[in-house]
Amino acid sequence: MFTGGSDVDPVLYGEQPHPTTNVKPERDAAELLLMRAALEADLPVLGVCRGMQLMAVAYGGRLHQHLPDVLGHDDHRPMSGPKFGHHPVRLLPHTRAHAILGDELVVNSFHHQGVRDPGGLSPVGWCPDDELIEVVEDPRRAFVLGVQWHPEDTNDFRVFGALVEAARTRKMALTRR
Repeated sequence: MFTGGSDVDPVLYGEQPHPTTNVKPERDAAELLLMRAALEADLPVLGVCRGMQLMAVAYGGRLHQHLPDVLGHDDHRPMSGPKFGHHPVRLLPHTRAHAILGDELVVNSFHHQGVRDPGGLSPVGWCPDDELIEVVEDPRRAFVLGVQWHPEDTNDFRVFGALVEAARTRKMALTRR
């Protein structure tokens, strides 16, 4: 599992940092190394917020560095009030994410970067208000899923349950060999 935190360094996808960008290059390097190894081994991978963004970069994608510049609003990272904003996410039918989460759910939101181009990942969930990608997956792998929100700060742990089940399934397959 790759978690939230600092911004993903735009240098990794060939761009100069936006003035609001806050990076930790050592973290990026370490997590990219781990993520690429996990993907190569076809281990179950879950990306949460920054983890989803890093996943997109690992797959050759690019990010929006500062969503207010692109979307014209701060709804994904509210500047006042509670820590998180909230908005709906619609999921594409017949995808792993849809099987786990259903047609639509309301998620929490606190990020100013977002996936612009998912690279080799499939975008399978969007915020219907602005079409920002909120969920990605790799249907060619046993379990690679990224979500833009923070399910650890909700009462909805279905993505974690799916990750655990994917790990259990992989372990069972390995023990049968």
